[in-house]
Amino acid sequence: MSDDDASDDDRHEPAPRGPDSPTALSSADPIRNFSLGVDERIRALTVGVPAWAARKRRIEDDEERYVKELIELHDALAAREHRADEIARAVVAAAEAFDLSRLNELVRTHNRYYPVEANLPMDRVTGSYLVYGRPFRPEEPYTAARLAAAARAAIRRRLGDASPGEDE
Repeated sequence: MSDDDASDDDRHEPAPRGPDSPTALSSADPIRNFSLGVDERIRALTVGVPAWAARKRRIEDDEERYVKELIELHDALAAREHRADEIARAVVAAAEAFDLSRLNELVRTHNRYYPVEANLPMDRVTGSYLVYGRPFRPEEPYTAARLAAAARAAIRRRLGDASPGEDE
């Protein structure tokens, strides 16, 4: 049978593999649980990163920057042997001083447009968008308490202690 006689099903069958054929672990293609068609690859090369992905990255980068600043404050005060309750109050005060308006505007925009930009499927029964088979939940806005809690959690992970600290 020639290539012209092949059905669509035949063309999508994996090519026969020999002992020297590359695997996902030894090829340039990363391991993934999805495939990109030619049209999707061309779009990715010409258009670039989807807006929702770039926006989510900015949100994560801003959060990381704020948390890093709080951890550095914690470490500086701990190095000067301040009491744990003083450090906790200083970290919360620093978090309250952050201007979170830009970050929260990104969150609001992301929550509004992400389901459509990412072309999320909808649950036919509930009408809600699905992310990996679960209902999409909008991201919560950032608060000083949320950032301080993230800093405390990062400090506990660094210290290898998963139990809640005194400053919570």
